[in-house]
Amino acid sequence: MKTRGFGRRHLAAIPFLLLAIAGCGARGKDQTSVIHRRLEGEPATLNVLLITSDPDMVVLALLSRNLLDYDANLELVPGLAESVVPDESHLAYTVTLRQGVRWEDGSPVTADDVAYTIRTLMDPKTPALNRRGFFEGFERVDRVDDRTARVVFKFPSAGRLDAFNLSLLPAAKYAGTDINTNPRNRAPLANGPYRLARWDAGHSLELVRNTQYFGEKPPAERVVFRVAPDSSSSFQALLTGDLDETRLDFEQKKRLDAQAGVPARSLVNESLGYSYIGWNNRNPLFSEARVRRALTLLLDRETIAKTLYGGLARPSNGPVPPGLWSHDPSIAAWPYDPKRAEADLDAAGFKRGADGVRARAGKRFSFRLSFGSGSDLQRQVAELTQQSYRKAGIEVILAPLEWSAFSTQVDAGEFEACALAMALDPNPDLSLNWHSSQVPPNGFNSVFYVNPKADALMDRLKTTFDREDAKKLYAELARLIHEDEPVTFLHTVTIKWGVNRRIEDVSNSVYGLFLFWPGAASWRPVRVKAPI
Repeated sequence: MKTRGFGRRHLAAIPFLLLAIAGCGARGKDQTSVIHRRLEGEPATLNVLLITSDPDMVVLALLSRNLLDYDANLELVPGLAESVVPDESHLAYTVTLRQGVRWEDGSPVTADDVAYTIRTLMDPKTPALNRRGFFEGFERVDRVDDRTARVVFKFPSAGRLDAFNLSLLPAAKYAGTDINTNPRNRAPLANGPYRLARWDAGHSLELVRNTQYFGEKPPAERVVFRVAPDSSSSFQALLTGDLDETRLDFEQKKRLDAQAGVPARSLVNESLGYSYIGWNNRNPLFSEARVRRALTLLLDRETIAKTLYGGLARPSNGPVPPGLWSHDPSIAAWPYDPKRAEADLDAAGFKRGADGVRARAGKRFSFRLSFGSGSDLQRQVAELTQQSYRKAGIEVILAPLEWSAFSTQVDAGEFEACALAMALDPNPDLSLNWHSSQVPPNGFNSVFYVNPKADALMDRLKTTFDREDAKKLYAELARLIHEDEPVTFLHTVTIKWGVNRRIEDVSNSVYGLFLFWPGAASWRPVRVKAPI
C-alpha cells in the first residue's frame, strides 16, 4: 500500500500536513496508563479497504492486525494468520488463521471474514486504491473451514505474499451493505490490541485495551489521539508534556536537542518515501519528458535540503528510495542547471513573451500548483518553486487546499500540478504508482504517466522470483522513469520525531515508529520523577 502523507502502501501521502492542539491539559495521575499522541489530520475513514492517508493508518495500526505484518526489519511475520503458504505454482495461497482470534465483541475471526474482505476488495464498486493492485490476477477465494481460506490467482506474482499484509472487515457487519457508507467505517470492530472507545469529531479519538485481543496485553490502558493540525502548537505540547509524540521539523529538532530539562527526546529514521511535485502528464504543458526534466533542473534541491531540512534530506534520484533492496544508488539525481533548463524549454517551443512569461502556440506557461494548506514546510517548498520558475519565465499560481479536499483532488487526478509526498511500504512493486493501468480511478498513477516500456518492465517483474534478477530489472525501470521524470522527485527525507522520555520500548525502523509490528503497541508509559 502507498499512502500520500505518512502511509505505508502499507503508495498513498507524507502529507506535509500540519495539525491544532485542542484540549491538551495536564494529565496528572493517568500518566502511567495513557499515551497522548498526535494525529496530523482527522481520519477520513477507519474502513481498512478505503484508507489512503496517514491519519487513517496510524489509528488502524492499533485497532487491526493484518493477516501478515511487517516487522521492524521489513520482514513478513504472522499476524491474524499463523501462516500464508503458496503452492508450487504460486497460484494458490492457503491462509491459516491463528487459534482464538476474535473481534472485540467476542465473535471469532474466521475464513468467512477473509473471503468477504478479499471479494469486497476486488469488487469494482469498492474504491480500494491502496490494496487492489496487489491482488492483480485474482480468480477466487474459497472457504476451506473456519480457520482456513484458499486464494487462487490466474498468474503468479513475485510480490504476492505482500498482498496478505491486509487487515480484515467483519463479514457479519458489512455483508449486504454499502461498503462506502456503512456506519462501521467510523466505528470499526477491532481485532487488534486496542478498540475505539470514542471519536470526538475534529478533536480526538480515544482507544482502550481490547479485552478480546488474542495477543499480549499492551502496556498502556488507553491511547488518546489528538487531531492537531498545527506543528508549532504540537511542539509546545510536547515540551510541556501534554503530548507524548509528534513529528518534528528541522528547527524543532534542533531546539529540542539543545534544550535541557524538557521531558522529550528526539528520534530520527530514514523514510521509505520521497517528496515530489506531480505534473499532470495529460496537460500539454507537461506532456514532454524534456519539459518535465527542465522543470526539475530549475530547482536547487541541494540548497532546499540545507535551508528547509537542515541537511537531513537529499535530492531524490527516482521512485525507489534508499532503504528498499531495489534501490539503485548509481542513478544520479538531476542537477541544478537553470541554463540547460532554459535551453530545453526554448527547444520545446516555450519562448519568453513581452511580459517575460514563456508561451507556445499562444499558450502561456502558467499553471496552478496545489498543496495541503496546513503545513508551513509545504508552503515554503511551494513558494521556493514559484520563485525559481518565475526567474525562468514560468508563472506558478499557488493553490493551497484543506487536506481532505487536496487528497480527493489528487486521487482523482484533477490538478495541473501538485506538491506532496509518497510513503511506500516494503513491497518494491511500482505498478500502483506508475503502470498505465493504474490511472484514476483504478490506482495511484494520478499523474497519468504512460510508457509502454515501463509497463512491460513492471509486468515482467511480477514473474521474476529471483531477487538478483529482479534487482537488475528494478534498476532498469527506475532509470527509465528517471529519464521520463513524470514528476519532479524532490527529496528523500530523514523523518524526525519528538517522544516523551517517559515512553519506553520505542522501536524505530525505516518504516517509521508506527506501521510495523509491534510498533506503538509496545510503547510503555512509566512515571518519571523529573526530566533528564
